[in-house]
This record gives sequence, structure tokens and C-alpha cells, in this order.
Amino acid sequence: MPGLPLKLRRSQRSGMLGKVIFTLDARLDLTADELHLVRKYRIGGHVVYESANREKYSQAALAHLEKTKDQPRLTAPAEAQMLGAAKTFYRLARGAISATAASLSLRITIDGLISGIHIECKSLPELIEAENAIVQAAQNLKSYLQTSTTFDGRDEILEF
Repeated sequence: MPGLPLKLRRSQRSGMLGKVIFTLDARLDLTADELHLVRKYRIGGHVVYESANREKYSQAALAHLEKTKDQPRLTAPAEAQMLGAAKTFYRLARGAISATAASLSLRITIDGLISGIHIECKSLPELIEAENAIVQAAQNLKSYLQTSTTFDGRDEILEF
């Protein structure tokens, strides 16, 4: 199987305050057969890269939702029940805000790479980390696709 063409385009632009914003456009060009294998083995949803912000906001959302379990007893006074309900609504709102922020943060999947993605980062190290993850994902996908063509009942002999 020949290599998978991964197209990368790096550029930069100035933000509103003159700060440099680094951009990367990436796209995997698969043949029809390769695309069929990705769909057949359902590996398109495989996450290639998640930004640190996404992870942070996801953890915060889970923490807020976990705190909603702390409820006053049913035998507690009415004011304690009302305070408990207010705290629950507050924590649910905070969890929803964190979940929304997480969904807006960078997450790259194999399907995203096939469609083509555009990344903008304020720091060069974050862009390099994302690019390295994309290149590694393309190499892994090539390996997955090569392996997927060997499930035809043939024997493989390994010598050590």
C-alpha cells in the first residue's frame, strides 16, 4: 500500500492586537478503497488530538456534575431543600458552560482529517504538538489500513 498523502499548509496572521496567530490546514487524501476501509472498520471517529483546554473544560464539567450529587435529606427543613435545589441548578449551569467551552476547543478525528481541518493557535508549541499528532495519526492510519487488508484467512509466518 503506498503512502497516504497528508497535505499540510502552515501560515500565520496577525490578531487584533498584533499578536501572531499560527494556522495549520491539514487534509488526508484517501483513495476510494482506503475510504471504504475507514468506514467499514469504523475508525473515522478515532480521536487524533485534543487540546489541553478541551481536557481542562471536560474535567471541570465532570467535576461540576459530580457535585450535584450532594443533596440535603428529604427530612431536612424547607430552607435547606431550597438551598440544595439552588446549588444543584447553579452546578448544572456551570457544568453546561464548561461542556460548551470544551466542545468549542480543538478536537481532531480521522474523519476530520479526511474532510480537512483548519487550526489556529496562539502559541507555536501548541501548533507543533497538534501537527505532530496529525502526522502520527496518518502513520497509524496507514498501519491500520495495511493490517485490515490481511484479514483474508491467509497464514502469516513470523521468524524470531
